[in-house]
Amino acid sequence: MPALPDALAETLTRLDARIAETGADRGLLLDVQTLADRTALGGDEVRALLDGGEPVADRVDDRVRGRVRALHEAYAARSGKRAGEVCREVAERLSISPEWARQLLLGKKMPNVPDLTELAEFFGIEEGVRYFTDPARTVLNRELGRVLAGLEGDADDDGPLVEFATRHGVVTLALRGHRLTPRKQEALAVMLEGLLGVDDEEARR
Repeated sequence: MPALPDALAETLTRLDARIAETGADRGLLLDVQTLADRTALGGDEVRALLDGGEPVADRVDDRVRGRVRALHEAYAARSGKRAGEVCREVAERLSISPEWARQLLLGKKMPNVPDLTELAEFFGIEEGVRYFTDPARTVLNRELGRVLAGLEGDADDDGPLVEFATRHGVVTLALRGHRLTPRKQEALAVMLEGLLGVDDEEARR
């Protein structure tokens, strides 16, 4: 079995150490589907990297198109919007036709750099174009770094918001560079929980 890249191996080692210290649920924190949704990677890619293997080699254009498609599918499922509605929103944002937007979102056409930049903004992706172009191991290591920061209580990262995002399957938390103290993070998580609770109540009526 191929060795993990050093950065990813180190992150996983530190994660396991913190999980052992805190008694956190490893299965929840490193859930393959949740990580796949957050990174727009395939579940098999995530599983292979977590198990110490390597994902199947890919070309950058295939990588980009696949991640745009995965991100679009996750966004549509999360928002409850129909495909046509999302296409119209993206078309307006990118100043392109709805049909061209549909081809991009389905992964059938390769977006250019300006379009990728706008798509990252539209979907709230703080990494920008790198989210679509970075190798799978880099993307996963970056996401696991956020999980680790939450366990270590790093106020410069997501902190308590990591647990909130994990529970609710949030793809990404784009704080636009703002740094929140643990207290502010906790307050934000409580507020978001309250809003989701209201939505759940309304949905049951």
